[in-house]
Amino acid sequence: MAKGTKIKSEVTDSATRLQEIAEMRLGTLPDETILSLLSERTRLLELQRAYEERQREEAEILALEKKRREEKEKTTRELRKKQEELEAALAELNRLIIPDKADEELLELIARRKEIEKTLGDLGREALSSSRAGQEKPSAIPAAGGGEDVSYHKRETVPGGKEVLTAAPVMEAPISVEGEKEKEEFGKEGIRDDEIKEGSEFHRYLDQLKNNIGSLGTLLQEMPADAKKNKAFMLKVAEIDPAYAMHYADLDTLKRNEDFNIRVASLRNPRNSGNALSEMLPEARTSKVVLAAVKRDYRNVRFIQPNMDDYDEMMRIAKKAALERVKDLKEATDIELLIPRPLQQDKEFMTEVKESIVYG
Repeated sequence: MAKGTKIKSEVTDSATRLQEIAEMRLGTLPDETILSLLSERTRLLELQRAYEERQREEAEILALEKKRREEKEKTTRELRKKQEELEAALAELNRLIIPDKADEELLELIARRKEIEKTLGDLGREALSSSRAGQEKPSAIPAAGGGEDVSYHKRETVPGGKEVLTAAPVMEAPISVEGEKEKEEFGKEGIRDDEIKEGSEFHRYLDQLKNNIGSLGTLLQEMPADAKKNKAFMLKVAEIDPAYAMHYADLDTLKRNEDFNIRVASLRNPRNSGNALSEMLPEARTSKVVLAAVKRDYRNVRFIQPNMDDYDEMMRIAKKAALERVKDLKEATDIELLIPRPLQQDKEFMTEVKESIVYG
């Protein structure tokens, strides 16, 4: 039986059992039986809530991806329309530039042609940038049907008999040559870090975003390039929605700035619109960035790699937080939903998890 089918079946069975408990005449039962039924009901309700929350998150991510695709398609159509209009204007100018014209008129026509050619070049670069941005898709929460995490791990025995976690086939793009630049040069080019002053243009942009949260993606798409390169401004945007801020941050500057990535990864997403780490360039998910994310939410352990400097520390933090969560839920815990796959591969840790469920 597939994992998703199994979980769905368990939830269906729990709903049936809850209905049975609701129809029981508890007053005729012994105290011990009543207490046992109440405990069972609490556990089943927690299971249903966890399943419903997971379904809701998956639906939100799918809706966000659909909206982004629609926004990208709309932008592409608008760019194509502008290009067609400019190309038609350019063809008309070429038709008008003939030797019979006066020198002044010819110079004016040539100047206009240069302007159109420059605009066409800008549109071409904008279309390329939009295409690159479209390739950065948020990673949906693994579906109950068995979707894969970003990176799984497995145990292997190394010389000396010690077991270690190693990476199984990873679904990340390889680190590019750009990602191997010296850290002090990584993402420094062209970044602006101006203070957001009251009444400034950036301050007006922020007010516009805060007052139109439902149109956040469209507004950020239309923001000028200077805004998307401005570190202070985009960090303010990240306070509203870190996933959107990372998605629209300038590709060649902020997305490659480790301090910016760390600060965004540390933020909670109040809108649950996605995971900021999924919007990052693979080579920008450095050890420090992922460590900050794991400290905020242990489930981000799925982004770690065994060769990261803070690998042991991240695993320790994730295990501690996951175990605390298990102890909070007790019998209501569904390990498959609650424990990230990389942690599930650690047999010793999973034994501790199961013991905490049984013995508290």
